[in-house]
Amino acid sequence: MKRRRFLTQGTLGLSTLGIGGQSSAELSPTDLRPAKPIGLAKPDRRVTKDNISHCRVADPRAVKILQCTDVHLHCDRERYGDKADQRTREDIKRLVDQHQPNLIAFTGDVWHDPEPGKSEEIFADALSLMVEMDTPWLFNWGNHDLQENYGPAQGALTEAPKSLYRGGYQGGNYRVRLDDAAGKPLHELICLNTTTQGIQAPQEDWLKKVSTLEDRSKHSLCFLHIPIQQYIDVWKAGSANGLKQEEVCTYGEDGSAFTLLKKLGVTACFCGHDHVNDYAGTHDGIAMVYGRATGHAGYGGDKIRKGGKLITLDTTSGRHSWKTVFANGKTWVPSEKVQ
Repeated sequence: MKRRRFLTQGTLGLSTLGIGGQSSAELSPTDLRPAKPIGLAKPDRRVTKDNISHCRVADPRAVKILQCTDVHLHCDRERYGDKADQRTREDIKRLVDQHQPNLIAFTGDVWHDPEPGKSEEIFADALSLMVEMDTPWLFNWGNHDLQENYGPAQGALTEAPKSLYRGGYQGGNYRVRLDDAAGKPLHELICLNTTTQGIQAPQEDWLKKVSTLEDRSKHSLCFLHIPIQQYIDVWKAGSANGLKQEEVCTYGEDGSAFTLLKKLGVTACFCGHDHVNDYAGTHDGIAMVYGRATGHAGYGGDKIRKGGKLITLDTTSGRHSWKTVFANGKTWVPSEKVQ
């Protein structure tokens, strides 16, 4: 599926759910904003008020995080049936088996714009994918992760086996604490709900609140779906390296969140959203890193191979490295030949 068709199909999905009104011919990307922000609703009774989860790791010097983004289950079924989704599920399982990550980061658009009456069924299918990997996992809401009723989805995400999701009471924003085998805090992951507009006032307010907490870690990584302005800046400055085959779509974020992320000790941001971008560059000490789009039903597979991103974190120094990984066992970093 091409980018333009992908966006207009998503718009039609919003319209049929009763949260959009314009025809696809009238819309620009910044118009793709549902009236109810994605992932927000009255919390389900099962949702914990605790806004932080814990993941114990055996080796503090080599914590492995597998980022899977833009999985897009149930996208373009009229073209692929369920074959593309089956291939996606098989790829993710192979990546997990090959790299044995400590946790998986599903950074948005795990499913795709359900038709009316289908949102619970499609959400359940997406949740089963995250659970069946039998590995601790975090989840960011993406702009296509629509639900007709977000409350039950928040509860299911919180209670699911090996889930690290704790965003139900804070607008989909939460923290994951990495602990050593004895439970000692090592490092932190900041998980943001960028809904359909990128980081805006609600997310900034949450970041400000987190910055005042005494229990926060000195260093952290940030996971989010929609990129921030600095992804554009590092590419324009010529300080980024990798693949850029479409415009960076920030949906209106103005770059002001960067200062808050800096204050929180964030050393790298990992996003998704733009399927045929896979590059990284550092802006004032924070690496802006694109994940590799994972889902075979989403657009972009004709330009760059679908895959994942393996992040290796040394919690003792705060340093990290990454490489793009593929289900066939190959890997890629920008200094090497593009796979």
